Amino acid sequence: MRIANQQLIKDSNMKLLYSIVHQNRGISRTQLARMTRLSKTTVSTLVDELICRNFILDTGSSESENIGRRPNNLIIRPQSYYVIVLNWIVDIIFVSVVDIAGNSVYNKSCQLSPEETYLTLSRKCVDQLLDTRFSRECILGICVSVSAMIDAVHEEIYSTTLSLKKSDDINLIRELRHLFPAFPVAILEDTACYAYAEKVYTHIEEDNFAFINFGRGIGATIFINGMMLGNASGAVTQFGHYSPDFSGELCACGNRGCLETILSEHSIKRQLKTFGSSLLDLQEHITFSDLNKAALFGDYASLQLLSFMAEILAKATANLICIVNPDLIILGGSAPALGPIFLTEFRRFLSEYGFNKMVSSTSSRYSQLDSDACKNGAMKYFFDQHFSFAQNNAGAFWIG
Repeated sequence: MRIANQQLIKDSNMKLLYSIVHQNRGISRTQLARMTRLSKTTVSTLVDELICRNFILDTGSSESENIGRRPNNLIIRPQSYYVIVLNWIVDIIFVSVVDIAGNSVYNKSCQLSPEETYLTLSRKCVDQLLDTRFSRECILGICVSVSAMIDAVHEEIYSTTLSLKKSDDINLIRELRHLFPAFPVAILEDTACYAYAEKVYTHIEEDNFAFINFGRGIGATIFINGMMLGNASGAVTQFGHYSPDFSGELCACGNRGCLETILSEHSIKRQLKTFGSSLLDLQEHITFSDLNKAALFGDYASLQLLSFMAEILAKATANLICIVNPDLIILGGSAPALGPIFLTEFRRFLSEYGFNKMVSSTSSRYSQLDSDACKNGAMKYFFDQHFSFAQNNAGAFWIG
């Protein structure tokens, strides 16, 4: 028991030091000791081990005006270890390899054939990577990112956006658990990965915030006191299936008038017709970016639709604010492509519909990251929450 406790303490301290180095590029051992309140000897020993194991790089002495020995700069060692991220979207698997410094070093999309499943194609993609590009020793783990609610208790996935067969609904997670026996594996909800990337890489100062993801569907992840509610399973909230209109269009979930039927890209063309003729009428597919550009050009129907979408989102968000009272609302995924008019209208409607005492202290903005930041968030979440420096991770499996 004592040895196990010592391993836990060592792992906790190593992850703490590693995390601080990740957030403070170029920090010194002395600064680490001061920030963690660990002894200089402990810090030096653990940092030396992290350097020896190729997790941290000592870049040499820094510039300093102080007389005496200059401290050495520490950074995360790039392209030493990697996490494979498999993002399942409709009938495509996006394969990414992200190093522990947050650099995406490999990206490829693989189309599902009628004979393949997410599991068989995932295994084929990973095997190809290991056979041709990366050694097994440098892969820390595999993350599967899905736009879905992941039920950890019953080991089931519920999604209105994935191309899941009936057999997949029953056996998917159980089979995934044994698909890559040589590696630790985590299955994570994509909005949670986006939100975690935003928290880590944009250095969000607010402890309470909500991240609303615009993708194939609509999702939300909430942080309270700096902690993600429900971990990365997507099981705490299904924001996309909040219904502002119970007589609205039938959603794939069986409900009517869900946010996903109103705010997703594939609904734009249908909804645009209700506001009259538009510059975009001849386009077969209309993106958020197209809608924004047409609105900026003065297209009346596009302006009206943007305002309508902003009003619907504001109504839903006003209720969310009343429940969890976040200090910040971030609109991410594809949302930034909707542009400045949408954000301005969203803020205006939010101030009108929301409980003033809470809404007035809640700020809102677009995500500051690219729309594919999910893979970076998945890598960092896996490393921070599940990876262990002190134990053998092979064969481990986590949901969220």
